[in-house]
Amino acid sequence: WRSDEKFLFEEACLSLPSRRGDVLRHRHIKVHYKTPDWREHEKKLSSMSAVIVQHEIDHLDWVLFIDKIVE
Repeated sequence: WRSDEKFLFEEACLSLPSRRGDVLRHRHIKVHYKTPDWREHEKKLSSMSAVIVQHEIDHLDWVLFIDKIVE
């Protein structure tokens, strides 16, 4: 789940240390995940935590923040 509400956030990444840019991100998201011992969890994240998780999930999908910069 992700909220309809979005906001611009200036992002950077260790993959491209000299680049920064504004990316439109969902303000609230809900993530489902499993711990190393396979217990399932669900967590609602907002603002900065939501941005970080969206950024890292993009990496898993082979997407870098520069692909999403709003000009």
